[in-house]
Amino acid sequence: MISRLFYKIAKFAVGELAQNPELQAKTASFVKERIVPGAKDGWKKAKPKFEQAKDAAVSATKDVAEVARENDPLEDPKKFLSEASQKLRERTKR
Repeated sequence: MISRLFYKIAKFAVGELAQNPELQAKTASFVKERIVPGAKDGWKKAKPKFEQAKDAAVSATKDVAEVARENDPLEDPKKFLSEASQKLRERTKR
């Protein structure tokens, strides 16, 4: 219900924006002065954690691939899952 109302309000606002050059100029100025600086600051704060999460995901993928090379998941899925989960738990302890 709320999302539908928000959609209708946003649709109306976009329609007004498309037809009104003065409103377009005010919106562009507002975005440039208020939204862009906040987004840039937010990205600066989030980027290190994002990079850390990306590195952790890549490392975890490599660990699981290594376990898959040692224990074929098709031949012995139970052993593969056991080894992979153990490897990932060890990773979180570091």
